[in-house]
Amino acid sequence: MDTALELFAENGFHATSMSQIAKKAGISKGLAYNYFESKNKILDEIITTGFDTIFSNFDLNKDGVLTKEEFKFFINKSFQVLRENLRYWKLYYSITLQPKVAESFQSEYLERAKPIFSMFYQFAESMGSKDPESDVIAISALFEGSYIFAITSSEFFPIDKMEKVVLNTCFRIISNQKELNDES
Repeated sequence: MDTALELFAENGFHATSMSQIAKKAGISKGLAYNYFESKNKILDEIITTGFDTIFSNFDLNKDGVLTKEEFKFFINKSFQVLRENLRYWKLYYSITLQPKVAESFQSEYLERAKPIFSMFYQFAESMGSKDPESDVIAISALFEGSYIFAITSSEFFPIDKMEKVVLNTCFRIISNQKELNDES
């Protein structure tokens, strides 16, 4: 999977063959097919792994209700995951942003994300948001944008600083606070 991730990012998903993946991984093409029946299955596994890595830290107790502490943990843990493997996320995003690749997985992952967005909507509402739908959209864009800035321009957008700014900004968007107050 690591080899496929690298090749899909460098050459493009559609321009990469199973033969190239097997060769670079140092295994036979037949052995590669023992692990994955096609390069589409490899891509599915790569995207699923990335999605699950980020959202495994959302609603930790899996009760369907996102608390303020869980939201803060989610943001902090997401940035920690990014810091720990910046190269992986650079490759991951370079694949997921390829137009034909994005189209191929978009509907499945939008469906998987529905419960997450629903919890997030309820969380924004519980925090006093006057427009939870718009706040969820804005915070989602802020979060995704910060990830992209971190992987493409970390020298201009330091990850540690972005983490704090994103967390504070999320709460400002939701509740119109100027700063996140840990005592509240």
